[in-house]
Amino acid sequence: MRSLDKVMSKYLSRSLSLSLLLALSACSIGEPIKRSELLDRALPGQNLPGQYGGANKQAANLSASSQAFQSIAWVDSFNDPELTELAKLAIQSAPDFRIYAARLDQAEAMMKAVGGSFYPNVGVQAKTGSKMGLDGTGTSGYYVGANWEIDLWGRVRASYANAEQTARAIAADQESAKLSFMANLAKTLWSARVLHLQAQVAQESAQHQEKILEHVRNRERIGASSKQDILSAEINHAQAKELAFNLKNASQQNLKTLDVLVGRYPVGTPLKNQSLPKNPSAINTGVPSDLLERRPDVVAAAARVDAARFNIKEAEATRLPKISLTAGFGRISSDVFVLKTDSSNPSAGIGVTLPIFTGGALEARVESRQAELEQAFAAYAKVGLNAFREVEAALSGEESWRARYAELNQVYQLQQNIQKSTDAEFVIGRIDQRQVLQQKIRANTARSNEQQGQLEVLMQRINLYLSLGGPAI
Repeated sequence: MRSLDKVMSKYLSRSLSLSLLLALSACSIGEPIKRSELLDRALPGQNLPGQYGGANKQAANLSASSQAFQSIAWVDSFNDPELTELAKLAIQSAPDFRIYAARLDQAEAMMKAVGGSFYPNVGVQAKTGSKMGLDGTGTSGYYVGANWEIDLWGRVRASYANAEQTARAIAADQESAKLSFMANLAKTLWSARVLHLQAQVAQESAQHQEKILEHVRNRERIGASSKQDILSAEINHAQAKELAFNLKNASQQNLKTLDVLVGRYPVGTPLKNQSLPKNPSAINTGVPSDLLERRPDVVAAAARVDAARFNIKEAEATRLPKISLTAGFGRISSDVFVLKTDSSNPSAGIGVTLPIFTGGALEARVESRQAELEQAFAAYAKVGLNAFREVEAALSGEESWRARYAELNQVYQLQQNIQKSTDAEFVIGRIDQRQVLQQKIRANTARSNEQQGQLEVLMQRINLYLSLGGPAI
């Protein structure tokens, strides 16, 4: 008598041979959509400007290793060591980044779960009991069985491809969130620095207003100023003190926000550096040709188009016969019936399931998936057009603020020159101290405006990086 191992080997050999023949004849589920087809379907009849042109290639996948690099790459371009340090700290300990990592793990687990359908399902059943047994039949025994669906029509492959593209979309969404996080981190840091400087300048101006008030009161005592002059000076002093207080409070709030962003308790940790980085050099007009392939939210929208296409393939395959291979062995005995044998009995076979009438449910499912595809194309078109709009707005905004900053800087330089002239006139007695203090206040205001202009130029460069999905190239 042949051993159980030889018998099972024979059945498994036949099953594998049959599955190989079926796999060779399996239909293809297709490849991810090409960029040219995607644009034609999503933006029909749109003539994109020449600078948006580029090679007709498929958008590159965003791997977990590249996401952190893309998220922090543009941060390093500002040559701000404190910003880079805070960005690295955020990656390590910020709650937002733990959320991003958990979502990526969830997407990978989803792919693994769907990928399990490629392999046979193996299970064991066993029961025993005295007399009539646990189920009243008096039988007891065990059965070890395996079931393997042959993916003849690509249903399983389509489901896996859908999960893969969905995971890719989630990864791109998280990359987009990381870019936004880093942008918010940089803006918060630089805003805190400018607010700190503006608070100092405002405090200095408030002190000047206090001295002016004292000077006006002294003039009023000798009849050189009126009560109205004193009231005006008091109002100016009060307003200067309020501005200094508000700016100091806003600076502290920004520091606390910065602590929360990087995962620290919000105590308002003092900054190591209070100066802004140098304004980056101007970039050439035009947009990189791979804008629609490198911007994460566009990549995510494209991946969802592919996921919807594979969803249709899976729904269409559901209407076709489902073929499965089964194999197993077991042993059964009974206290009630006399069985022909109670020894181990290996078995193998092929199962076919064919839906004949479902009341139109399967056809409706395909139609529903087709509608989802049209929604995905529309969503891609919306995201793509928004990307173009944001790039154009960021380019225009940076150009505008560069010109405005140049003017603000010129005003500040002129106010400094006037200050030197005013100080010289005071020395020779041509003007009094009140005029000197008033000029110092005007110079301080120009300095604050110049710092705000520099901050706005940096903000616009961040907006440009966000609109491009990474550093400008």
